[in-house]
Amino acid sequence: MVCAVLRRTQNFCMGVWQQTGPFSYHLNHFALSYNSAGVLDAKVNIKEDVTLDPKGASYSGPFTIDVYDPTTGASLGHVGGRVTGQRVPAN
Repeated sequence: MVCAVLRRTQNFCMGVWQQTGPFSYHLNHFALSYNSAGVLDAKVNIKEDVTLDPKGASYSGPFTIDVYDPTTGASLGHVGGRVTGQRVPAN
């Protein structure tokens, strides 16, 4: 998974996922965050362990976000919670 935004004040993200069960997945996502001057100001690691409902119409699970100083690697922050999502039909 790759997500990129061209404006210099945004970030670049790249991640991977692995199926961990019949309807469950582990996601590990990394982002580079830039300030308004275009200077790298944080490295971010986002992790999720999600479970799909059997029909594939929704998912939910815990997530964590850890923010690190791009130079020293020191922790700048941590947050955790629950992520949920619903499928949006194409029609």
